[in-house]
Amino acid sequence: MNALVFLGILFGPLVLVVSYLFTAATGPSVPTWADAAGVAIRFYGTALAVIVGPVALHLDRISLAKRSNWIPSPLYYLIAIPFLSIPISFIYLVRRLTSA
Repeated sequence: MNALVFLGILFGPLVLVVSYLFTAATGPSVPTWADAAGVAIRFYGTALAVIVGPVALHLDRISLAKRSNWIPSPLYYLIAIPFLSIPISFIYLVRRLTSA
């Protein structure tokens, strides 16, 4: 898996949360640049988490099945859920590194 795609899957939802917190912390007097930056960050995080993430996960699962003798179970797709991504990705990486 491409390292940037993996980081996007892990940190895309985090970018969404941070941008919402930043927007909420600035209150009603949000500068115009901060509002535009918050919108851009939310759009980027949403695109990574919703569009790129599942496609990258599926392509990684297919390429892993071709290269090794281990095929991840369909539960592997739960890595796209924000709060489950950290423990599932840790288990997946350990299993992937030990099977390759």
